[in-house]
Amino acid sequence: MPITKANGIDLYYEIHGEGEPLLLIMGLSLDSKSWFRTVPALSEKYKVIIFDNRGVGQSGKPNSPYSIELMAEDARAVLDAAGVEAAHVYGISMGGMIAQRLAIKYPERIRSLILGCTTPGGASSVQASADVSMLMLSRASSIATPEEMAWATAPILYSQSFIENHRNFVAEDIQKRIELPVQPYAYILQLQACMAHDSSGELDQITAPTLVIHGNEDKLVPYQNGVTLAENIKGAEFLTIQGAGHIYVTEANDLVNKKVLEFLEKQ
Repeated sequence: MPITKANGIDLYYEIHGEGEPLLLIMGLSLDSKSWFRTVPALSEKYKVIIFDNRGVGQSGKPNSPYSIELMAEDARAVLDAAGVEAAHVYGISMGGMIAQRLAIKYPERIRSLILGCTTPGGASSVQASADVSMLMLSRASSIATPEEMAWATAPILYSQSFIENHRNFVAEDIQKRIELPVQPYAYILQLQACMAHDSSGELDQITAPTLVIHGNEDKLVPYQNGVTLAENIKGAEFLTIQGAGHIYVTEANDLVNKKVLEFLEKQ
C-alpha cells in the first residue's frame, strides 16, 4: 500500500473504491484499520482515502511535539499524494479536530465536512469528567497489556448497555486496535495535541457544507461539544445518535453509514 513522505515523516495511506474522493481521519491513538466498519459501505459509492496519523500504525512516529495544525498538514499531504484537489472530509474525535483545522486553513480542498464525536476546544468546550481524564492520561504509564488497557477504557468509549449487550462488537474493535498498538510516548504526543486544540473562535470560517454527529451518551467528548459545533458552523446539520457513546461508528454503524451517505449525496 502507498506511503508518501511529507513533513519529515512517512505517511501510510490506502484508497478504496471509486467516485468522488472522501478522506477519513481517525481519532486519538487509532490507526486507519479502525475504519473497518465504515469503509465497506462508503467505498461502494466513493473513492475512500484512509491513512495513519503520525504516531500510529505504519506512519512515522517522531518523538517530538505534535499539533493538530501539523496533523492537518499531514492530511493535506495525503490528499496531494492521492492526486486529489478537493475531497469530502470525515473526521472523528481527534480526526474531527484535524478536519476542522483543514477546513479553516484550506477551504478550497474541502467539498463537504463531517465532524463526529469531536470538539471545538478552547473555552467553549465541555471537558470530560476528572475520572475519565485521569484514566486517559494513565494509559501511557500503565503496566497493563494493550488488550487489558483497551478493556479498561471501554466503559468511557461505549455506552454501558452496548458493552453489556454487544460485547462481541467491542472485542472485535479491540482486536483491530491492538494489531499495531500505539507506543506510550506517541499516545501522549497525540493527546497533548488534542488538549491544545482550539478552533472555537474560527468556526465561522468553515464554509463547507457540514454535518455534525454525536452520541448523546459520549463520556470522552461530551455531547454539548457537538451542539456547540453545529450552532457555530453556518448551516451545519446535526445528527444525534441516541443512547450511543463515543464510538458511535460501532454502536450505530448501519444508521450512521446511511446518514453519512445521504448527506454526501446532497452535496
